[in-house]
Amino acid sequence: MSNVTRWITFVAILSSRRPLPAADWPQFRGPNGAGVAEGAMDLPVEFGPEKNAVWSTALPAGMSSPVVAGSRIYLTGLREKDLVTIALDRATGKLLWEKPAPAERIEETHDTSSPAVSTPASDGERVVVFFGSYGLLCYEPDGRDLWRMPLGPFKNPFGQSSSPVIAGELVILNCDQDLGSFLLAVEKTSGRERWRSERPEFPRGFSTPILWDTDGTRQLVVAGTVWIKGYDIETGRELWSKGGLARIVNPTPVLGGGLLYMASFSPGGDPGERVSMQPFEEYAKANDTDKNGRFTQEEVTEPAMKQRFLQIDADKDGFITRAEWENMARIFDGAKNSIIALRRESPGSAAMSVAWTYERAIPYVPTPVYHEGHLYMVKDGGIFTALDARTGKVEKQGRLPAEGSYYASPVIGGGNLYVSSLGGQVVVVSASGPDWQVRATNDLGDRIAATPAIADGRLLVRTEKRLFAFAAPKPDKKPEGASR
Repeated sequence: MSNVTRWITFVAILSSRRPLPAADWPQFRGPNGAGVAEGAMDLPVEFGPEKNAVWSTALPAGMSSPVVAGSRIYLTGLREKDLVTIALDRATGKLLWEKPAPAERIEETHDTSSPAVSTPASDGERVVVFFGSYGLLCYEPDGRDLWRMPLGPFKNPFGQSSSPVIAGELVILNCDQDLGSFLLAVEKTSGRERWRSERPEFPRGFSTPILWDTDGTRQLVVAGTVWIKGYDIETGRELWSKGGLARIVNPTPVLGGGLLYMASFSPGGDPGERVSMQPFEEYAKANDTDKNGRFTQEEVTEPAMKQRFLQIDADKDGFITRAEWENMARIFDGAKNSIIALRRESPGSAAMSVAWTYERAIPYVPTPVYHEGHLYMVKDGGIFTALDARTGKVEKQGRLPAEGSYYASPVIGGGNLYVSSLGGQVVVVSASGPDWQVRATNDLGDRIAATPAIADGRLLVRTEKRLFAFAAPKPDKKPEGASR
């Protein structure tokens, strides 16, 4: 065999093992969490279980989003009492393997959430998954174990839901909880801890980090209670911080047009509806009936505080101490519901300044998406807003046909926004800034909490029971619906 022949064979093998990375959707919200499928493509506008469905595959319960890398689609789920990682064939949706996590217990979660809510991350050579009930697990594409890292248990009665991110040779995971929060980096090949940065000022939070290449350096951007921070990716050292976020943060940071955008909303943070706490001494004088300097659930009578007793009780010992009370009072005082746009004060500077702030119709869970100078977002009730990403000015705001709750984040591909409601409707909106229009409303007949993925000219939508692959109909060919 000649050298030229060997080289052609070698390239062919590599090409068959893994498609171009640009075609992948390798983590939560796709490449770097942007929610955007780049390039020209023809995606479906009208679809459903029996319309423009290339295939559909039954799944166990779960809310993790599908990711696409190499020849695989990865998800997680809860099958009876087992938390499982699932691999499907990228082309056909066929189940290839399913591996249970060695969890001894299933974590508590919010009624609307799931213990299988964190989205996997893959570089095509491995897939990393996180369960709050166990920790991190890493598999090869054929399902063979690579490594495991037990973590927790976590002090978060709502469950952990931040997703892992693969950044070069590292796997990054943010674990904010009511006590003992940390940011973790492990080597993706071995699972060995590279560094760990404690985040004691952050109680429970659910935001996934993103990477930001700026001024020739690569850093992590991590959002949490009241603050958003930048970290050195090699060491975990904090580089900068900026306040102005909500009390509980669900969305992920967004990059675009040279700015960094962060949306956050939590009850008690809107002007005119802010929650505040009395000074500890004042409240104790009226309510600390046994005069022991801490509060039981029976001693906390104010409704807003009683409702949040488990959150204020950071160590979950059944009592609120002065330190726990005063820490939560500080958080309520500093929390603010808004979208903030940040920029570097000068090239090479670690300091950040606020370019603009917008304070109305802020989403609670869904992350906004940036596209061609516009920032799009959806709030419960179907309130859909397009902002000028340079100024924060409203370009157009309206109500979508699906008016219920929204947990999935909008994604963009082929000039369209796909906005999924918890009630199971996917609204297709033209991604045209101030001129956006609703193009179609597609009812899948089942709850949707997972963010869709876009790959290979297909829209992948996970409902409560199935994963659907939708594609635009080919010319002169009748669309087919398939079920598996």
